[in-house]
Amino acid sequence: MRKTLVSLSIALAFTSGAAFADQATVTALQEAGIVMTAEQTEAVLNAEGEEIAAAVGMVVAANPEQAAAIVSAAVTANPTLAAAITKAATKAAPGQRQAIKNAAIAAAPSQAAAIRSASAQGAAAAAAAGSVSMPSTSTANSSIADPASLN
Repeated sequence: MRKTLVSLSIALAFTSGAAFADQATVTALQEAGIVMTAEQTEAVLNAEGEEIAAAVGMVVAANPEQAAAIVSAAVTANPTLAAAITKAATKAAPGQRQAIKNAAIAAAPSQAAAIRSASAQGAAAAAAAGSVSMPSTSTANSSIADPASLN
C-alpha cells in the first residue's frame, strides 16, 4: 500500500511540475509579505510559463510600492523567467524601473544582461501604452514671495 502511494505521489509530481512551480511563486510572494486578492492569487497559481510574468505584472500594477519585493520573490521562484518578469513588472510600474531591475538582478545575477534589456523594453512598452503620465499644466504658486520684496 505504501509503495503504491509513494509511486502515485512521484507520478503526480512528474506530471504536475508546473503546478508546483506556480505554487512556489504564490508561496514566495506570500512569504515576502505581499498581500494579494483571491483573483491575483488564482491568476499566479494557474499561470504557466510566460503567463507567470503577466500574472506577476498584474500584482505589481496593484502594488507598485512593493514592486521590488514582488519581483525579487517571483524571480527567486522562477529564475528562468527573470527577463519576462522584469519586463512585465516594469511595464506595470515604470516609476519603479530601477528598483525592479535591481531586485531581479539580485535574485538572478547570471541573467543580468537579459534583465537590463527587459527593463528597457518594459519601460518603452509602458511609455508607448501611455502608462507614464506627466502633468500637462502647471499652476503658479502664489505663496512664493516676490524676490524684490525680500530686500
